Amino acid sequence: MEIDKIRLLREKIRQLEREIVAPFETQDSCCGLTLAQCHTLLEVGNKGEVSLVDLATSLGLDTSTLSRTIQGLVLIGLVNRTASEKDRRYVVISLTDQGRMTYQAIEDRFNGFFDGVAALLPEDRRDLIIDAVGEFTDAVRRHNQNNGCCGTGRRP
Repeated sequence: MEIDKIRLLREKIRQLEREIVAPFETQDSCCGLTLAQCHTLLEVGNKGEVSLVDLATSLGLDTSTLSRTIQGLVLIGLVNRTASEKDRRYVVISLTDQGRMTYQAIEDRFNGFFDGVAALLPEDRRDLIIDAVGEFTDAVRRHNQNNGCCGTGRRP
């Protein structure tokens, strides 16, 4: 791909990142959670009950980093961290009742935001754009899995 197109793509992605993150950077937008806690809570809510290892894989984090985020969510009463009865090394993460309410509040906020954004897209191209964003995201993920950050082979 020509360098000008690559630069334009990079610029648009930086703009997109700023525009998407900005409305959710305030503590009240994510129900008083940090962005990392918010992403973690949403992932646990989407999966229902998940192992720490599987959750770390889904979020692209190492287990020690995620474990600290989970501990913060445990302390504020949003998630349960339970050792498996079969294997004490296996930790299961699930939402508490308060966690489910917070998860739903965040889901509603995000859904409203993206519904408003989608409504501004041309109706005849909406599905195409949504599919293209999904394909692009998958391509970035595959590239990262194969190459890591900055060609080092390591995850950022």
